[in-house]
Amino acid sequence: MAHQRGKGIRERADIEEKVQDGIKVRNYSLKEGKITLIDLLSEDEIQDAVDEYDRKVQEAADKDFQRRMSALDEKMAKELNEEEGLQEPEKKDGSLEPSELEQKLKTLTKDDRIAVIGDSIVYGFEVEGSLTWIGKLRREEEINLLNLGINGDTTGNMLSRFYEHVVGINAKACLIMGGGNDIMGETPLDYVSNNIVMMTQMALDKGIIPMIGVEPEPDHNHVPPEWKTIIDYETAKTNIRLYNDWLRELAKQNHFPLIDFDREMKNRLRAGYGRYFFDGVHPNPAGHSMMAKIAKDEFIKMGLLKKKDPIPDDKFAL
Repeated sequence: MAHQRGKGIRERADIEEKVQDGIKVRNYSLKEGKITLIDLLSEDEIQDAVDEYDRKVQEAADKDFQRRMSALDEKMAKELNEEEGLQEPEKKDGSLEPSELEQKLKTLTKDDRIAVIGDSIVYGFEVEGSLTWIGKLRREEEINLLNLGINGDTTGNMLSRFYEHVVGINAKACLIMGGGNDIMGETPLDYVSNNIVMMTQMALDKGIIPMIGVEPEPDHNHVPPEWKTIIDYETAKTNIRLYNDWLRELAKQNHFPLIDFDREMKNRLRAGYGRYFFDGVHPNPAGHSMMAKIAKDEFIKMGLLKKKDPIPDDKFAL
């Protein structure tokens, strides 16, 4: 592979120009002491150049994506709202800074739309809607959680639908919860984390409170056996734990409200953890009931729900 470098060919060649049949022609002859007219790049230099080019292409693509997402036709959002019987999204006065989130959270009520975007752990794989952790909180606590989970979803697809599904329904807050499918699909962690950060930034730009959800780690002894034959499962286990730790740090550093289903389920279920999953991965109704309790406790801490006083023993005295 040849590549001109420095001041180029003029340092290495004598150039003679003449007009022949009305066409300017240049003849090059090697200068004395010069070995070649062009420099040759080493394999390492070629790889560095390719990597730099890829980086610039990715940066340009990311900027273009953000620009296009921000510039989506408002008519689409309006039509979606009319179709679902929702109000038109409010015009945001400005974006939120992470330092403003604590004060903003105090204005949030359980009647405000709180979107929960994610994968099958959000959707409730194989669980009847009212028995999922979101369904139970909607029914028992009347908190306006909107289930935007899709079975098998990745963070890349969550990002691509974030404007339509979260911004477009005028959500006041959004719990972002996903990444397991990416990791099991051997997607690089840098890519997954970048998708999460872009969703949080999009939320902040639209005045929406971003919340972070940490999914419960699978019961590795009971996951589908074929997983361990088609992917490097030991690496996936390590990456899940690294990713969950990264989510916790992201929330801490940026003042994002956090619901840590993973750590809380492990703390509360020191024995028999696997009994709360269908297949080692997807929570069963008992698992969703535990997730509802965890989310409820966190919403109480946020001020969205009020802690109910225990019923006194003499309440039912004869």
